[in-house]
Amino acid sequence: MNNKMKGAIAAGAATVLLAGGAGTMAAWNSGVSIGGGGVGAGALALTQSGSPAWVDQHGAVTITDFRAVPGDTVTYTASFVVTAQGTNLRANLTVDNATITGDPALKAAMATSVTATSGGASLPSNAGGVVITPAQNGKVVDVKVVLAFKPATAGATAQSARIDLSNFNVTLKQV
Repeated sequence: MNNKMKGAIAAGAATVLLAGGAGTMAAWNSGVSIGGGGVGAGALALTQSGSPAWVDQHGAVTITDFRAVPGDTVTYTASFVVTAQGTNLRANLTVDNATITGDPALKAAMATSVTATSGGASLPSNAGGVVITPAQNGKVVDVKVVLAFKPATAGATAQSARIDLSNFNVTLKQV
């Protein structure tokens, strides 16, 4: 066998090996545009509307001067415009207890609850807070936060103690 013949056989063998490793030489495929369109993200926000107020069971109070005793309640009321955009959006409106700082004994003796209305109708609540859905988008929600000094607070627990509400937050969190 001459060198040209050996080279031709080697080249043919290499072509067969390379072609075999590349899969089939013909691959049919097809595609069609489905015309789905774009998908946008929703939004979730609270914007305070008007001035908040603090009252106890007897009327308006200046919160920085208020000195609670067991059995007292102090209530924060404020109005917020809600942004709640999203097809399946569900959020809870609640108090961020981490923003209430100060004496641990007094903080533990204060029970916090949140309720809200929109257009005069009560909004539903669950264990996480007031339930907000896209139905409230763009609407004013009137929020009431009650801090109740537990009447069964015994002995000298939390006497002369202070909690700080200056950074107190109402939050809206997606669930």
